[in-house]
Amino acid sequence: MKKILVATHGNFAEGIISSINLILGEQDNLHYMNAYLDEVPLKEKIKTFFEHNAATEDVVIIFTDLFGGSVNQAFLEYMDRENTHFITGVNLPLLLEAVMLNEVDVTEEKLKEIVKRSKEQIIYTDNQKHQTNEAADEIFDI
Repeated sequence: MKKILVATHGNFAEGIISSINLILGEQDNLHYMNAYLDEVPLKEKIKTFFEHNAATEDVVIIFTDLFGGSVNQAFLEYMDRENTHFITGVNLPLLLEAVMLNEVDVTEEKLKEIVKRSKEQIIYTDNQKHQTNEAADEIFDI
């Protein structure tokens, strides 16, 4: 089974999961971990997740917020876990695509493709003000 864990500083993980559930409906295989909001050490939360939510044969995709950040570093001991993928810099388009992937499609190549597409969704739109209507017409075939 495919399992997805979003782990971030503060409430960001819970918030982005809330958005996913609003868009796609409740997702049973989607988990979040808010770091540093309670007294439970992050490494303990991670260990509990793997012990109770991810069987050895499960494909696990872990999303974190900051590359090299403390949340990202807390997962280092799981880097060699079989069928486990790590992606940092989580955003909504990236997470949406990952959630909609079939388990058999979860490959390094496919995940890299999704990461690339999600980067293309980051756009400074002030330069697009006068082009907005034209772009909308193209996108929606108006």
